[in-house]
Amino acid sequence: MRELRFPNRKFGTDANGGSALMNLKEKNWKTLSRGLVSFLLALAFVGPLRAQDWKAIDFSRLVVVGDSLAAGVENGSMEDNQQEHGFASVIAGQIHTPLVLPLVPSPGAPNTLELISAQFPPVIEPVPGTLPFPPLDNPFADINDLAVPGQTVADALNRKPNANFATTDETQLATDLVLGFPCPILLPCPALSQVQRAVALRPTTVIVDIGNNDILAAVTSGQLPSLLSAPDAFFANFNNSYGSLLNSLAATKATLIVGNLPDVMEAAYFVPVSKLAQRENLPLLLVMEALGVGPLDFVTLAALPAIEAILTRSAPGPLPVFCLVASPSTPCVVTFAEAAAVRLVTIVLNAIIQVQAAIHGAVVVDLFSLIDHLYADGYQLGNSTLTTDYLGGLFSLDGLHPTNTGYGIMANEFIKDINEAFQTNIPPANILEIAEHDPLVLP
Repeated sequence: MRELRFPNRKFGTDANGGSALMNLKEKNWKTLSRGLVSFLLALAFVGPLRAQDWKAIDFSRLVVVGDSLAAGVENGSMEDNQQEHGFASVIAGQIHTPLVLPLVPSPGAPNTLELISAQFPPVIEPVPGTLPFPPLDNPFADINDLAVPGQTVADALNRKPNANFATTDETQLATDLVLGFPCPILLPCPALSQVQRAVALRPTTVIVDIGNNDILAAVTSGQLPSLLSAPDAFFANFNNSYGSLLNSLAATKATLIVGNLPDVMEAAYFVPVSKLAQRENLPLLLVMEALGVGPLDFVTLAALPAIEAILTRSAPGPLPVFCLVASPSTPCVVTFAEAAAVRLVTIVLNAIIQVQAAIHGAVVVDLFSLIDHLYADGYQLGNSTLTTDYLGGLFSLDGLHPTNTGYGIMANEFIKDINEAFQTNIPPANILEIAEHDPLVLP
């Protein structure tokens, strides 16, 4: 098991020259810092597992538990032609073991996005059409990729499908889609949560990639200040939920492979103001003044239409706090101080994952460091470099989920760590070959 690494991130100043971190309440920042120290101390007492502590791995009954990344969401959608390129599917292909996903026909759920124009700001639209009923290619299949988009750790433990088709809760709709067929949606039977379904499958190996929505949802819904107002309770709840999840899965005697959490602010959905100025070929100070943002702040993809209107002077500035075109609480701007807090929260959550993984004998795959590396250096592919920038080849059109190529790189990180832990020889996926057939690796 590799140690959790904390790559350097330079902390600068805000537009007024003061420390951007001082925009956070001092009490909350100290509480976040104390939480990090506490969990790192706990990790030190638990100690790392050695490779010889793990038994031989058996992939004969592979099960996947997770959220949208483990479900293979791409371009904002579960859609069959995209789901098969998710990292879990790539891993299963490399080890030649069956992985059955709840395949959603075109146009996907929700309707998948397509690129109309790559000029910045890009024009992205959902493809037309409506789903048939039942909304799966294989509603009677025995799926073993149980990952549900939108679910938190607590959701994976407790949220069950139901037949309330009038709900507008997107996470419940995804839960019904993945876990509700053939029953209880089509046939009467007990509804089971994602973890309960996983246990019932009597797995020999479980890949777990869950927890991203515990922090991402707070950022994209404008609820980050609420989370930061009571970080102790947030960390305690996450620790209890994650521990319970691994405890339930470990009780099956399956081998557990868990991915930790990347820094969501390194996703293409969040555009640094400095890169925005470069793309618009405008002086940074001019962009800052027009939008009312600091040099180290981030703008979201949802803000791009409003930004274009302000910079072309067809609408007045500054950029509003929330982008109402997406939803009433979708932020247009994430300040540098907020982004720094998100990173620190993620580090604490990863310390929790590391501790719980050690307690339950799980292998940890360090996705945090992987995405950090890709964010800083990109991915060399022949004579070109793929980047985490929007349309840079690693993130799909929603800015939050990988492209086929990005998923392949994630899969290889899992494969590398599995090989190291269990002395196996699983071949890595051929990233160059994946990229050659990836419609979002633009020439």
